[in-house]
Amino acid sequence: MVSTEQALAQAEQQCQQQGARFTAARRRVLAILLAQPQPQTAYQILDLLRAEQPGAQPPTVYRALDFLLRHALVHRIESTNSYLACNSPHTHDDDAGHHWPQFLLCDACGDTREVPLASELRQALARQANEYGFHIGQRPLEVHGLCPRCQGGQ
Repeated sequence: MVSTEQALAQAEQQCQQQGARFTAARRRVLAILLAQPQPQTAYQILDLLRAEQPGAQPPTVYRALDFLLRHALVHRIESTNSYLACNSPHTHDDDAGHHWPQFLLCDACGDTREVPLASELRQALARQANEYGFHIGQRPLEVHGLCPRCQGGQ
């Protein structure tokens, strides 16, 4: 498992390779997400940021999140409008054969896991979409259910 400092160093290197500035605000927002086990909303991130920087404002967080999304360092969980640090920084360009994640989201406790989508399933989804002349845009797949811990409580 990569430490927070290692992940931040990798993110900085990735941004440099892409010619992008990894500012202190962007670094801090990513560090907050890396430290959280579960996805965070923008306002949860803002609350955590304000613990260190009382004057922090929402635009700071939203601009940082926009940058981190564009540079494939975080994911947006659409169904919960929250953000999660990517557990494998890379280019989110499936056409080049890279990352197409799926998220397993527990509806009881909120536990969220990023796991790779099996290539067979990716191919089947693409094939089926092509049959209907449909181009798949946004690629993360969200699957809701119950985690093993919450299943045990039933």
